[in-house]
Amino acid sequence: MKSITTAVAALAAAVLFVPAGGAAVRAQEAATTPVPPEEAEPQVVVETLKDGEGDPPPAGSFVLVNYKGMLTDGTVFDANERVPMDLNGVVPGFAQGLMQMKRGGRYRLTIPPELGYGARQSGPIPPNSKLIFEVELIDYKTPHEIREMMAAIRAEQEAAARARIEAAQGEAREEPKK
Repeated sequence: MKSITTAVAALAAAVLFVPAGGAAVRAQEAATTPVPPEEAEPQVVVETLKDGEGDPPPAGSFVLVNYKGMLTDGTVFDANERVPMDLNGVVPGFAQGLMQMKRGGRYRLTIPPELGYGARQSGPIPPNSKLIFEVELIDYKTPHEIREMMAAIRAEQEAAARARIEAAQGEAREEPKK
């Protein structure tokens, strides 16, 4: 949008402020002078190594993954199997990539520095590093599923606590008083 505004302003300036004799030539030059494109937003590249099934995990999900993280020279900086992760707790590029995967699939993510650790060093990862991850999405739970699971666990715990209290009260009634 900014590029279009800049081009229109240049064209208007050429037409309004150039003497009549050169107006047509300068207006034509302004209209054909390339305007530098705005820098595109950095994007994660997701390559499918093995297709998965179903829908990808939505934002805020918890995922279970196998992964290997590498630098572009092949140096492995991290690897794990069957690791649960909160999509809200990983670098933006990793979360964006995971939200394009399907259960059971294997993928290669290429994450630009802007969506990784940026200009800061993180452990063995140098500043401004492009990150490569090989990821298998084993499973995931959506935020809604997590809330339902937590509610069910809470209900079970409350029922167990009530049963213990009732059992203790029953035992107290049965004990002979001294």
